[in-house]
Amino acid sequence: MTISMEKAKGQELTMTRIYDEPREFVFKAWIDPELLAQWWGPEGFVSEVAVNARPGGQLRMDMRGPDGSIYPNRGVFHEVVEPEKLEFTTGFWDEAGNIQMEERTTVTFEEYNGKTKLTVHTVVVRCSPGLSEMLKGLETGWRQSLDRLARLARPSA
Repeated sequence: MTISMEKAKGQELTMTRIYDEPREFVFKAWIDPELLAQWWGPEGFVSEVAVNARPGGQLRMDMRGPDGSIYPNRGVFHEVVEPEKLEFTTGFWDEAGNIQMEERTTVTFEEYNGKTKLTVHTVVVRCSPGLSEMLKGLETGWRQSLDRLARLARPSA
């Protein structure tokens, strides 16, 4: 099955999780490069990240898969409301510089009885034909990343 750019556009995914950590820490895990690198990406991936968490600030996440392949992602922050909300766009390009896929993601961090209720909502803004397998893995990739975030523990005070 091939998903055309038009059909993929608008594909949405929403995931909600409760984390035992306070929302200030969970929020920080999304904007601190050292913390973000520890959990971003599916299981078995290692990420190198750079973050400038301010409206218009850049976001770079280079994920190295278990087979050694590197998946570069670039993005920009649209909204940063600490410790409540992040909105950003991420995407990747081919070697010729053509956009292959772009997502707009909104993450909210709610106080929940001393814990954090995290909601991630992502919408595919653009997607090149032939990326149906990648789109099929969108939910799995996010689920595994959020599982890895759950295993990230706050340093002892």
